[in-house]
Amino acid sequence: MEVKEIIAEIKEKMAARGGLKHVYFVGCGGSKAAIFPGLYLLQSEAKNFSATTYTSNEFVHATPAQLDERCLAVICSLKATPETVKAVETANAAGAITIAMTGSMETGMAKVGQYVVTYSNGEDQVYSNSNQANALRIGFELLHQLEGWDKYELAMEAYSHIDEIVAEGKENCLPAAREWAQKVKDEPVFFVLASGPSFGVAYSMCSCHFMEMQWKYAICMHSGEYFHGPFEVTDKKLPMVLIMSEGRTRALDERCLKFLKTYGENYIIIDFKELNKGRIPEEVAEFFNPVVLIPIERFYVSQLAEATGHSMDERRYMWKVEY
Repeated sequence: MEVKEIIAEIKEKMAARGGLKHVYFVGCGGSKAAIFPGLYLLQSEAKNFSATTYTSNEFVHATPAQLDERCLAVICSLKATPETVKAVETANAAGAITIAMTGSMETGMAKVGQYVVTYSNGEDQVYSNSNQANALRIGFELLHQLEGWDKYELAMEAYSHIDEIVAEGKENCLPAAREWAQKVKDEPVFFVLASGPSFGVAYSMCSCHFMEMQWKYAICMHSGEYFHGPFEVTDKKLPMVLIMSEGRTRALDERCLKFLKTYGENYIIIDFKELNKGRIPEEVAEFFNPVVLIPIERFYVSQLAEATGHSMDERRYMWKVEY
């Protein structure tokens, strides 16, 4: 089933139960970052229901009391992370409707989800059909079908630009990414700033790409919180990445940029507005920030991997030891 059809069925079921009251977005690591766009969209735009996010194991062990038959749980794992499969089972047991987002119809996630949305992944990933893009699709359909959201058509048209923007962005940033990688390849600690729709991008860059894939310490910081303590560590040497959004929270990122231009030096900027060049209209652009920015920031870190000789696929513990 297509996302549109899935949400149409869920709409009917929820109407019989008294209406949708809450959407939970659940996952771990990169999958949790990937579903953040749907969360941000619904928290920003939904008027008659609410949304929150949980890491899978907390959802299992500290299950929210509000979880019941009037809730929808959108739960994501590429293959079948055990605690995420358990999160789907937990939501099912509470009477909620579940959408399992996963890499194929053969995964353990697909076996337990009431509905299944598969997404493109791997080396030849189609970014307009990625996990981020599909988390957004679910959100857009909920807004459209349940609330008659007036920006729906603009959002649907925007999907046609995603793959072009990412491909062009990688090509254009390659020289700068290689130069940055050579400059910072021996640095042990990185500081990543972002806000609004792109906060999940910073989380992904830190947790998955710097720490998991490069064994580099990385601190994820909301650019709105930067000036409330963390900016005291800023100096001319600290490697920093400022991820700038296009949309309502851009002012927070611009404030950070102004400060970095004065007191920092060893920083780079990854800016969705420069990548987009107006192709996705401003009315919906902010919601697409992470769909483009996660593959671009990962591309930067992949150049770091080339410079360090540390493969993005190398692990010490993941999939190798009991944990």
